Amino acid sequence: MALTDQTMKLADGRALGYAEFGDPSGKPVLFFHGFPASRLEGIALDVPARAVGVRLIAPDRPGFGLSDPKPGRSFSDWPEDVIQLASHLRIYDFAVLGTSGGSPYVVACADRICERLTAAGIVSGISPLHSRAVRLAMKPDQRRMFVSVARFPWLARRILARSMQAVQADFPSVLRRMAAERPDMDKSVLERPDIKEMLRANLTEAFRQGVAGAVQELALYPGSWRLALKNGTCPVQIWQGRKDVITPPSMAEELASLLPHTLTRWYPNEGHSLLFARSEEILRQLVP
Repeated sequence: MALTDQTMKLADGRALGYAEFGDPSGKPVLFFHGFPASRLEGIALDVPARAVGVRLIAPDRPGFGLSDPKPGRSFSDWPEDVIQLASHLRIYDFAVLGTSGGSPYVVACADRICERLTAAGIVSGISPLHSRAVRLAMKPDQRRMFVSVARFPWLARRILARSMQAVQADFPSVLRRMAAERPDMDKSVLERPDIKEMLRANLTEAFRQGVAGAVQELALYPGSWRLALKNGTCPVQIWQGRKDVITPPSMAEELASLLPHTLTRWYPNEGHSLLFARSEEILRQLVP
């Protein structure tokens, strides 16, 4: 049975929210949600995780869901929260898996706590945005959000507040707009009742505390990730759809070029919903 509303207190006094899915006695995998999102993104992985014997633990990042904000945070702060969560759950070694905006947090763990990881994986991940080719491959609205808007907190607050209000007021319209720009494989995933229910809960929970957490995180993506990418020793697996219009294939290529040891699996007909289309397959490959 999924445990969706768990919290623990971190050493600095902050609350960290998390959920557990899958097999309680299975191999532990910490799942890092996308952007903007929350621990409830893991709802869609509950059944696949049980099928492959995975205990999926999905924490909220600072300012999202049940997790308290952390002023001035960076991606490199995240591994310490992860270690404290693992200790709270009496887990020593574990795998990490991130999707979309969760990818820098996987990289941070591979960089900082490699000795604790059994595996690391990124699905449809965002890459550093320093490369002009990567930026140009993004859809114009995505590029504006992650490159331009991210640098102006007042503008980010305004745009994200509109998104929050739209989710709360008319989620079916939000879902229709989301599906309209996606390839056919994404559309079929977004039509699934379980995915619709997850997305509604997930996006609503992402904005539980308002938009401040999302504004803070958005500003991190175009900046320096402050991570020693090529100096790491942990292998990182990457799964990427060739038809992804949210985090385009050039981002996976950029990540693979920056990380020291990678295995990239390409899916010619898949889009940004790859994780939910191939959940069981990806979890089996991450922790065989």
